[in-house]
Amino acid sequence: MVGKLRIKFKIEAIDNACLVARAAHLMTHGEFAEGYSLIRDMQGSNFLTALRMLAEQEAMVKKISDFKEKHKGEKSESVAALLTRAAEEGDEEAISLLAAGALEGEFEN
Repeated sequence: MVGKLRIKFKIEAIDNACLVARAAHLMTHGEFAEGYSLIRDMQGSNFLTALRMLAEQEAMVKKISDFKEKHKGEKSESVAALLTRAAEEGDEEAISLLAAGALEGEFEN
């Protein structure tokens, strides 16, 4: 039962993060009322969890972008291949990024 609750919480948290991201986009692109309406009834704790998730995702994307810039791989080389190759060569930053889940979800490409 605990596993199902954890999965349900993660799904709700991801849904909330998507709503907050969409709301922020709308609100910063001239559609404030429509954006606000997406999050108006969201509980404060859920809103803060969503913001934290988005901030963590943004931080990971920044770290991966910085890594890719520093390690000028071949243009056709994916981030996954670059990180894997660098980690196999003993690069501590690549190892750290992989351990932090850099290749999970949408970060794979």
